[in-house]
Amino acid sequence: MERQLERRKEPEPVEMSRQTEEQWARREEEKKRLASLPHVIQHDDIPWVQMSQAFYKGFTGVGIKGRLTRLPLFSMTLSAQILNPGSKSGKHRHFNEAILYIVEGEGYSIHDDIKYTCEAGDIVCVPTYTIHQHFNASPSKEVKVFFSTPSPVFELAGLSYHEQIEMHPKYRIPEGVTPLQNDKGQFIGYKDKDGKEYRISEVDTQSQSLFQGRRGVESPVVIKNTYDHYLNELVEESRWHRSLLHVVKQKERPWEDTRMGRMKYLAHWPTIPSGLRLFDSFIQEIPPGGRSGKHRHVSEEVHFILEGKGYDIHDGTRWDWQKESIVCIPVNTTHQHFNTDPSRPARFLSFQSRFYHYLGHGGIEHMEDAPK
Repeated sequence: MERQLERRKEPEPVEMSRQTEEQWARREEEKKRLASLPHVIQHDDIPWVQMSQAFYKGFTGVGIKGRLTRLPLFSMTLSAQILNPGSKSGKHRHFNEAILYIVEGEGYSIHDDIKYTCEAGDIVCVPTYTIHQHFNASPSKEVKVFFSTPSPVFELAGLSYHEQIEMHPKYRIPEGVTPLQNDKGQFIGYKDKDGKEYRISEVDTQSQSLFQGRRGVESPVVIKNTYDHYLNELVEESRWHRSLLHVVKQKERPWEDTRMGRMKYLAHWPTIPSGLRLFDSFIQEIPPGGRSGKHRHVSEEVHFILEGKGYDIHDGTRWDWQKESIVCIPVNTTHQHFNTDPSRPARFLSFQSRFYHYLGHGGIEHMEDAPK
């Protein structure tokens, strides 16, 4: 044994990795940032700015770099848009799906050349990689929209870019820049004073051919081996895309008396077959002076207060809200909602991320029923 030990090689020196310490440091830094962010912000505290689609309010930062700047959200971006009377948004598409709630006004959306009418109270479901544009049908009234996309999730997957096909009619390029046009005289971007060019993205023809091919497939694949399951998935996805519900009419959805309170579901996969897989959505009403049930879930949730005033309790902390407040419920937070008005009900719109469901963290832990 001694001779064998003598013949063994000396162990090579090991370079110590600092990865573990860096992970710990990032976790602690992120926890501090989360704790410093408010759970409620006011609609009027965020200014309207010009974007390529419309005039816009961004309640969360854009993409991964902008997350955790205004609200403690990881899986959703939240915005509002306004369309002037008789106007329209820019035309574009992106890999991420989007959910839009019509706060005021009426109009229609065109998705892949199909027209869908909508009015206040409806949600518009924009499926993944759909060319879409929104129109205000009124010559005298504005359309206001509150919407969400799962942009940070798609940015992590390398699918964050979008293809801008047409700018909105009121779009104005910055002062002092030179507009750029293609050979057809169409605006494609501009050049700044230093000669740097900013171009709107071009249509991805390679992805276009895949999606157009998918939507043209009719025949199911005969499953003979494991690989055929993937071919059949393309066929089934094609059929699903053609059967989607792109607009959910709130007035057609029933109210339900649940342990959490009075709720009206607008999007819920798979019981409401809309074009959304990453969002649930509902309207909840809290009676005068009343309260909701109490529960928690891993999925992040956001409320847009439609009527009334009150407060939430999140993990023991009170957050007051009023009409047009945006209320954020972070991951795995115990929460309950209270209406402080003794004579009028409060109502809010909810968007809840289903991203966590696909990671194996779906469902709700219920703690207290709403009063009957």
